[in-house]
Amino acid sequence: MHQDVAMSHSFTFKSSELKVIVGEDEETNPFRFGKSVVLWLNEELIKKGFDASISSEDWGWRIDCFSKPYPIWIGCGNMEEDDDNGNWIEPDVNDLTWQCFIESDKPFFKSLFNKSSAQDEISSIYEALSNILESARHIDLLNEQ
Repeated sequence: MHQDVAMSHSFTFKSSELKVIVGEDEETNPFRFGKSVVLWLNEELIKKGFDASISSEDWGWRIDCFSKPYPIWIGCGNMEEDDDNGNWIEPDVNDLTWQCFIESDKPFFKSLFNKSSAQDEISSIYEALSNILESARHIDLLNEQ
């Protein structure tokens, strides 16, 4: 069991190069994409000196960046789309909006006895991710928080 410390920063963007990989949602859930995004970002983070690794989740893809002081990771996937009535719409795989967000998980027992935070590590990942997205010519950054 863990306590979410922060969904500190998120990015939404479009890309002319990052496409759906056929069959990738068999590793996640139907219509949950982002493998090309996570593979590209993982490679870029490794170039910047991060010890990054990827895995699939039911909601999309994940890049693990730090394990100490707490697990810190980047979630990546396509944004869900709804119709005017709030019903989920099958995404257009040729026109996806991607999202990446930084998470830090602090185990509950550490939150009781340890006041330390992972803010330096989160800031480091945020800066690297921001630089990667802003410098890539194929990225149209829509929102950064």
